[in-house]
Amino acid sequence: MRFASLGSGSSGNATFIELENTKLLVDAGISTRRIKQSLDLLGTRIEDLDGVLITHEHRDHVNGLTTLLKKY
Repeated sequence: MRFASLGSGSSGNATFIELENTKLLVDAGISTRRIKQSLDLLGTRIEDLDGVLITHEHRDHVNGLTTLLKKY
């Protein structure tokens, strides 16, 4: 299992979790560009995500979701 915080705080939250063959993004409160850059640093392509889990609809957890869904 691999767990990495891509952003945490009132300005945006996003977490990457990998378990065996499953790669998840938990929340998308930071920009899609920042999510992609952070995943690249972990050696994971944003296109290889299996899903996105949104914990709740506060802005700091969903701010980058619209662009993420449009692009990927």
